[in-house]
Amino acid sequence: MASLLSFSLPNLIKASSSTTATTTSTPPTLDQKFGRKGIKFTESGDVPVVELTVRNGSSVRLRIPDGLVTSYKPKVYWKDDGFEEVLCTVPGGTDSIKGGIGLVLNDVSEPGSKGSPLCTSEWVVKDVDSDSIDALQVELGCTCGNLDINYIVSLYPLSMVTAVVVKNNGRKAVNLTSAILSHFKFKSRRGSAIQGLKGCSYRAHPPLSSSFGILSPAEAMKPEPSGWFSFGSESEIKEDSWTVEDELYTILRNKLSRVYTAPPMERLKRIYNTPPTKYETIDQGSGLIFRVIRMGYDDIYLASPGSLSQKYGKDYFICTGPASMLVPVVVNPGEGWRGAQLQKAMTMACTVLFSPSFTPQTSINPIKHLNSIHPSRPSNLCHYGNKKDFTLLALASSSYTPINVDYLEREFSGHGVSFAEIGDSCVVRMGLENGSIASLMLPSGLITSYKAPMWHGGMLEVLHTSVSKGEENIGAIVQGGISVCFKCGNDDGVSWSPSIWALHDENNRTFEMQVELISRDSEDMVEVKYIVTLQSDVLSSELVFSNLKPSTLQLMGSFISHLTVSTPDATYAVGLEGSNYFSRPPFMSDFSIIPPVFGQTNATGSIQSWGQTTLKGLLSNLGVRGQKDATESKQEEEIEGEENDNYAQLTEKMSRIYTSAPRSFTVIDRGRRNSVVVGREGLDEIYMFSPGSNHEWYSKYAYVCVGPSAMLKPIILGPGGTWRGMQYLHNPNL
Repeated sequence: MASLLSFSLPNLIKASSSTTATTTSTPPTLDQKFGRKGIKFTESGDVPVVELTVRNGSSVRLRIPDGLVTSYKPKVYWKDDGFEEVLCTVPGGTDSIKGGIGLVLNDVSEPGSKGSPLCTSEWVVKDVDSDSIDALQVELGCTCGNLDINYIVSLYPLSMVTAVVVKNNGRKAVNLTSAILSHFKFKSRRGSAIQGLKGCSYRAHPPLSSSFGILSPAEAMKPEPSGWFSFGSESEIKEDSWTVEDELYTILRNKLSRVYTAPPMERLKRIYNTPPTKYETIDQGSGLIFRVIRMGYDDIYLASPGSLSQKYGKDYFICTGPASMLVPVVVNPGEGWRGAQLQKAMTMACTVLFSPSFTPQTSINPIKHLNSIHPSRPSNLCHYGNKKDFTLLALASSSYTPINVDYLEREFSGHGVSFAEIGDSCVVRMGLENGSIASLMLPSGLITSYKAPMWHGGMLEVLHTSVSKGEENIGAIVQGGISVCFKCGNDDGVSWSPSIWALHDENNRTFEMQVELISRDSEDMVEVKYIVTLQSDVLSSELVFSNLKPSTLQLMGSFISHLTVSTPDATYAVGLEGSNYFSRPPFMSDFSIIPPVFGQTNATGSIQSWGQTTLKGLLSNLGVRGQKDATESKQEEEIEGEENDNYAQLTEKMSRIYTSAPRSFTVIDRGRRNSVVVGREGLDEIYMFSPGSNHEWYSKYAYVCVGPSAMLKPIILGPGGTWRGMQYLHNPNL
């Protein structure tokens, strides 16, 4: 968690840029301390702000001291630049702004009190987080008396979330009224409406007083001036009169200020009707719909200015959001309360406009606790029935015990699993009823084949494997497929790589088969499990490192998948736009397929083994103070560029590591008319290699190489710690 950094001293920031020569150090700027890809700290006047921009270009602008969201531009299809400002803001005075999205939080603990605003204009940055640049989050915090308050703003490709978390550290209960109010900008007064409130009780009510509200409570309740559009205005409804919304669409062209909720007396009953958890704002002028979802709040506030909107400009606007206004929230000593609002952009023609597979996260927990799971990857890798809880072979170490294929066949064959002896190796074959087949070799752990059903009804090999004649007494050499190439090392510079695997367990069901391999170092202090799971449309490979040493380990390496293609010239990587990349020599391992002339002609330099050079260099510096800063500085200098093509053709020779990459992307082969979704968990980088297109189609070098990796930044595994990393290949061609 990042330490607090106050924004209440703007002169401190100015002083950092005018430091004299005698000053030995300066405080880090906001961008230096918290900035990262997609999260940028700047200043507007003397007010610090943070800008969030996700991969598809959707952005949010947040003023830090008062926590006011002044801009939200989701991606839309009808504008040339692809983005539409949806929030209404107006100048409010010296360095102040009204409108946008803001938090109201009042303490009404004293009997008869109208409420005293809590200090929500003194926010400091508490933490930032990101999931690549597909989900970004800023967490602000402040302390007001015995209350710790966190305000969290999260941005996703098609939605944003604002959340508040309150913790009572005092000895008395605290009563709070609160609201998260959004000022949406509409194209015109006509065509503005709300859908989803039919059947809900409401009454006229002023908004909670705030510093950012465009309409004050008095203005919101002021009757509509007489005119053509004043008929049916809110002035006809008494403030203490409850009404039930009987219209499917609540028209917002007239002036109104309402709270939709269950009447307080109704809440005393055992069963009563609550307001909906979600509703939709409709702007026919722009064709944009926003779905608003409330969490933790009991009420919905809704206001429209009517003809009064002309006072603030040509655009019409409404104010709405979740609230707890009529019945305060009680926060007991030592307990907490949280409330949140999610806003998801849609259109009137299609509910999910830009990405049908995208599901916005609605959790208000920090991003590092979110589990963004691809809808087609295996969601549960636990062991199922017929478990054999014992090791079948001597655990692999520096010595190797020959494989007893007859024993494996006798104990584990059947139910779609079979074993075959080839020389000194054993091939494990898994097959499902839908035709999906995967084969892996022991003791190397190399996955040599993944045949998946296609849209045309046939089967297609996904992996590229090469078999060549070896030297005398060595036998055939098998390369390609899917391999795991990881090394670990400690402070003493001793490194070890799991390269000899023993079958530890197998589990199978009708729709899933799983094989678990195991490897240990010679001291039995590092244990690695390799779990291969075959499902109807997914092949996943998972590594589990367990550090039994009393010292820290560093892990480096990569999953390496050779995907067979017609030719790299017809192959495209889709979804990497906005990712940074580093040019590196190709990854060399016993299973790598690299053209012999690649190192001579590739601008990245001569071919070398990362496992022998990069890891050795990093391990030699273990424990050296300041290594982290030096490594990060070196990485910044080595950034080659940013991927600016969302449909990148892999024609040219390339060997790169992508950072800030999405958790999954797609490799499309137009020659064979198929595609593969490559996903990852537990690893932050993507390795990609293309041998280029100067080779024959469907030949030994008709492939591209991809895989999640940890080569730029090693994985730190503390004493007794466990780390999991996964790659999955999803077949979307069914």
